[in-house]
Amino acid sequence: MKPLKHILILDPVAFAGGSKISTQHLFSLLDLTQVRVSVLTSDLQSWKETPFHLHPLCMPKPLEKAEQGVLFFIRHFFIAAQLLWLRLFIGRIDTALGGSGPGVDFALYLVKIFLNFQLIQMIHGPVAPSRTLGRCLSSSSKVFYLESSKASLSKALKAAGLTSDIARYTHFQSFRNGLPEKNWPTPCQYQYCVVFWAASLLKWKGLDTLTHALSRLRPSERPETHISYIRPKQNNLPISEAPQSLSKVFWYQEPSYFDALRSHANVFVSTSTLEPFGLSILEAMAAGMCVILPEDGAYWDTQLEAGVHCLKYPAGDEKALAKTLLHIQKNIKEIKRLGKRAKQIAKEYRCETCFSAVYEALLLEPSKNQTPLENKKVQG
Repeated sequence: MKPLKHILILDPVAFAGGSKISTQHLFSLLDLTQVRVSVLTSDLQSWKETPFHLHPLCMPKPLEKAEQGVLFFIRHFFIAAQLLWLRLFIGRIDTALGGSGPGVDFALYLVKIFLNFQLIQMIHGPVAPSRTLGRCLSSSSKVFYLESSKASLSKALKAAGLTSDIARYTHFQSFRNGLPEKNWPTPCQYQYCVVFWAASLLKWKGLDTLTHALSRLRPSERPETHISYIRPKQNNLPISEAPQSLSKVFWYQEPSYFDALRSHANVFVSTSTLEPFGLSILEAMAAGMCVILPEDGAYWDTQLEAGVHCLKYPAGDEKALAKTLLHIQKNIKEIKRLGKRAKQIAKEYRCETCFSAVYEALLLEPSKNQTPLENKKVQG
């Protein structure tokens, strides 16, 4: 009997986020009678509901936030050592998936030479213009990237002395995030206006923009608002304060009943700065919610038309957001109309379609995927 194909996921990020959820959506498509999946993770909690084989990733305190310089390399050599040790217990690895970007998944590139697996890299955000990361991208078996990260990939490749023309790399391919049919969001209610916000507390996610906008409204004018937040761990970036004391605003830290909480609302507010994709926006659309988002040129700003599929406000403008919230809470018919239109667009973002190329790459035999040697033609 042929052994099951073995796929390893490296997850060194210590808190839940969009790229991790996207990876779980992708792997929900796999037939576990054909493959076995191992996950080396710093965040066991995020994977506890999956049927995969989980293994804890250890990290000394001094290295938890090492993102540059010598400590960056020490951190990833430490992760690489754990990957090599894990290999002794889990057997041969056919394919390894880096679910965030080469700067997060760098340890996979360090051990790839020794373990001889195909390495599939997914890119969910901008990549630093680093020679090291550019070389990593050129040596991947496959690179699947969100369009919003394309410019940063070009800069990283250029920094590595390679051509910056993405089109010349046969192993690069863009993708869109999608939602699995079996976990499609529960439809929202249309009885009365309830606002919902969901993201991590990283400052660039813009929670302060929402709370300041709500503070501009008198309590009698302020809509009922529910805020679901993730508190980042092992992170150097500034974060917002939560919870905050604000009447008619309710706070939830990583609630286990997230889908039910969202279905109780019907207006989703996005305050992120240049969100690379916005998986939470897509989920809100799929639930039929009225989406309010910033005009900033980010993905959903280019895909949705104001007054047709959503409402928009100038990015970072608390006064304009407050005015929009005041308007929409009095117009439940408009909430329903915009939500229904957005829901139709969300139906185009199903995992089975959006992740088809990534899914096929995961199941290909290693020899069928692009090899680093075949990429030499693209060097400058």
